[in-house]
Amino acid sequence: MGKKLFGIATKFFALCFLGLAVWLVLKEVHAVGFGNIINQIKKLSYNQLFFALLFVLADYIAFSGYDFLALSYIGARAKKWIVIKTAMISFALTNTTGHAYLAGGSVRYSFYSKEGLTQFQVLKMIAFESLTYLIGIGIVLDVCLITAHFSRFEGFSHYQKWLDLWAIVGTILVVIYFLLPQKQLGKYIALPSFKLKIKQAIIGLSDNIAASLVFYTLFSNHFNENYFYVSCLFFIAEIIGVASQVPGGLGIFEAIFLCIYPHSEKEKLPLIAVLISFRVLYYFVPLFISLIVLILDGLKYKIKKSLDRGNI
Repeated sequence: MGKKLFGIATKFFALCFLGLAVWLVLKEVHAVGFGNIINQIKKLSYNQLFFALLFVLADYIAFSGYDFLALSYIGARAKKWIVIKTAMISFALTNTTGHAYLAGGSVRYSFYSKEGLTQFQVLKMIAFESLTYLIGIGIVLDVCLITAHFSRFEGFSHYQKWLDLWAIVGTILVVIYFLLPQKQLGKYIALPSFKLKIKQAIIGLSDNIAASLVFYTLFSNHFNENYFYVSCLFFIAEIIGVASQVPGGLGIFEAIFLCIYPHSEKEKLPLIAVLISFRVLYYFVPLFISLIVLILDGLKYKIKKSLDRGNI
């Protein structure tokens, strides 16, 4: 009963958070005019668009590393092209829709079950990948916060102490995790080896750095800011978006970034254009491609099944 109430309360607050964030974003969009935002987006050069898409591709390659690493953790193997395709489709869906254990789990199981994996093994993979993501974003955020502390970036002075505390706590947690010895925790869970932890850090860092570079490429088209400063704000907004339980942090990420990045009324229009461009390129384009691949894969399976039965 308590768990059910907690689940309902979590969903309720997530919906409230989403409603507030969407209202704030729509209010800002209405203030600057949607047509003006489109005109700002059109100012993105082909060169910057190319590099932004290149970093999106790099991030999705890093996503396949999550699955390879998770398979190593559970002691399973699968064909390389199956792993790459499965990881890219799964992350494209879960990045936009959320619910990693439902959307990501069902897609992974549909592909990996053909490679002999069980449902429980897929669940262990997803849990391990979630931990890998947290390690990656924890390390990269710590680096950005430490850089922010010594650089004294504009706009951080009001909450510098809280950010310093966040950096200290985050660093301690990461260090503790790496110092924990490899051992079995219960019947089904085991702490990975130090070597596997290092690989987790590399994959997690690669993913988060690539995502921040997509954003910074679009951001630098309109603003001249330090990469570490922008990345620090980016990761703070991303973490709050993920913690909100709203699919893809939709509206939450944009609202938080609008709130924490100091900008004038004149800069509001290009900033909103950057946020929308990032949402489309990083979330919607991969989702669209993944849905096409899933549809084609389903058609291919049906045709093959019909041929095997001798219907065609």
